[in-house]
Amino acid sequence: MLHDIGKPNEAIASFHKTLAINPDFVEARCSLGNVFKELGKLDEAAASYQQALAINPGFAEAHSNLGLAFQDFGRLEDAAASYRKALAIKPDYAEARSNLVFTLGYDPEVSGADILQEAKQWQAQCGFTGEIAAHQNAPDPERRLRVGLVSGDLRHHSVSYFLKDVLSNIDTRKLELFAYATFAKEDEMTARLKSIVPHWRQVSGLGDQQLTENIRADGIDILIDLSGHTGHNRLAVFSRKPAPVQVTWMGFGGTTGVDAMDYILCDPQILPRAEEAHYTEQPWRLPDIWMCFSPPGLEIDAGPPPAVAGGSITFGSFNNLTKVSSHTVTCWARVLEAVPGSRLVLKALQLGDETVQGAIVARFAAEGIDRQRLTFHGRFADQADHLRAYQTIDIALDPFPYSGGTTTAEALWMGTPVLTLKGERYVAHMGESLVHSAGLDEWIAETPDDYVAKAKAFAADLPALAALRGRLRGQLLASPVCDAPRFAGNLEDAFRGMWRQWCAQRMP
Repeated sequence: MLHDIGKPNEAIASFHKTLAINPDFVEARCSLGNVFKELGKLDEAAASYQQALAINPGFAEAHSNLGLAFQDFGRLEDAAASYRKALAIKPDYAEARSNLVFTLGYDPEVSGADILQEAKQWQAQCGFTGEIAAHQNAPDPERRLRVGLVSGDLRHHSVSYFLKDVLSNIDTRKLELFAYATFAKEDEMTARLKSIVPHWRQVSGLGDQQLTENIRADGIDILIDLSGHTGHNRLAVFSRKPAPVQVTWMGFGGTTGVDAMDYILCDPQILPRAEEAHYTEQPWRLPDIWMCFSPPGLEIDAGPPPAVAGGSITFGSFNNLTKVSSHTVTCWARVLEAVPGSRLVLKALQLGDETVQGAIVARFAAEGIDRQRLTFHGRFADQADHLRAYQTIDIALDPFPYSGGTTTAEALWMGTPVLTLKGERYVAHMGESLVHSAGLDEWIAETPDDYVAKAKAFAADLPALAALRGRLRGQLLASPVCDAPRFAGNLEDAFRGMWRQWCAQRMP
């Protein structure tokens, strides 16, 4: 409980008291590991899970959570192996199956077809198999629609950063909004969203069947999944089809594999037609971009490119370290070699852990890059410090195959151009979609070789970098990336189109 309400240190003390009484209490050891993991103390987290498994090797939850720790370390094969051990013990372990699907998106050696196969396994092992009752919603194609949002991230989280301005611009004469919060933790962002959404339901304590019944009782016409295979998802509820139309959007980059999920909301860049076969959902493409960024309400200037004063180029990435794949490290090392004197700044929660720093140093050393060219940052005190750190970076480098979303939008807002690579699946297209929508198509590389060549060329033209930095925030704010009224209208049109299709299937 202390962990869930945001008091990790008190939670740790409570778990230590528990284990002093009963050292073999594996659930407590596993939960202690969860707190350490959230704090970025990955060594302590992994040790807690391994201690639990030493006591009970058949404890599926500890295997799954150890997989999450491996994932944060960037040890993707070990993470997948841990999830599979959990599933060998407990085949219908929905969270472990979601963790596996999610982790595969980071792995450059895994294809979209592979991810689809694992997502379908979630449906086969964890999805609802009973009869779905007919929906009693009035099939009137033009009436006001009841739209429900299901998420555990209705708080300070990337999902909310892309949601709040859009919801503020929804025409309430057309859509009546409901929110189903699947996680108990709340903060000031939650309060902001509550002021926008008229019908707020805290459902973290409800079972799948009860939540399904509550959604039906609310008369929801279109139910939106904002989690996919991420934490606090309620895909088991979606598999029961509580609403006539069900859509997955934004919170997860790929197919859910859930038979009852009708659509995936996307755009032409993030889900090209050639990749549709890797989804069980029908793509519904918005005309501009798949999401809308809410600019930070902070007075922070972009400042000049640091190379103007320092004389050497600084590259950087503030993405989750799990996204920094082996292919990414190789490419970034080539970029540093191509631009003499350049440096790379990495910022991620995991980099507060010295063991993780050492592992990253070793990975770059294997590619010929000295430790002196690398700078690491862990968690900053607040968002303002996080954004100011972009003032120290000339060019942001997007990782692959899992590109940046929030980090890319924030970098652009801070006047820092982002070099991204075209990919072959949803998460690999996020940077491409954002950079394209911001009007920076020349910053989209076709291949890793092109990525290195573009980095070298952009770094060589400081006057152009300075000019771009001076105008980039205004360019971003004027683009579809930040145009909340325009996006809200596109969203309303999409929901209306989906609803009309459902009605057409039921009207004589």
